Amino acid sequence: MAAKKYKTHYEDFELDLAPLLAIIMKLVPVLIITSSFLQLTQIDTDLPQVVKEAIQNQENNKENPVHINVSLSKENNIDIQIVNKDKVESYSVPAVNKELDLSKYNEKLIAVKKTYPEIFKLVLSPDENIPYSEIVKIMDESRKAKDNIEFTFLDTKTGNQIKTDFMFPEIVFGNVFN
Repeated sequence: MAAKKYKTHYEDFELDLAPLLAIIMKLVPVLIITSSFLQLTQIDTDLPQVVKEAIQNQENNKENPVHINVSLSKENNIDIQIVNKDKVESYSVPAVNKELDLSKYNEKLIAVKKTYPEIFKLVLSPDENIPYSEIVKIMDESRKAKDNIEFTFLDTKTGNQIKTDFMFPEIVFGNVFN
């Protein structure tokens, strides 16, 4: 008895990949050409290696943490709070004509940096109504001191005194999830 052989339509079917390959071959040059027009910008923050290490040491120092918090109110008042163990110091920089008093803020940060030269991290908590441009100004004022003032701190690796003009280059936003 001979077995009846069923013939299905799958046996005759051949997948034609030629149109798919033709599309890919046309898309590849287009993607290559358009990628040359794409420009990515990056802001380089050239921190010296010793400052980067000091920032890392600050993050690893769990025993004697010093936290510097800066908050901006919607009236453009700036409040600086320094938490050192159980001691809390507070400074306030009131707005002048409803504008940020950046020079006074920079002076206060210079005084704070001279007191805590090994601290490079600052927590910034702006009010939600503060424009982005004002936040950038505060960040710029926090990074470096005016008049090229240098600060001296101890490099924990070598034990040498290091001079830098950076005050608080590591800025973290404290109220992102509020």
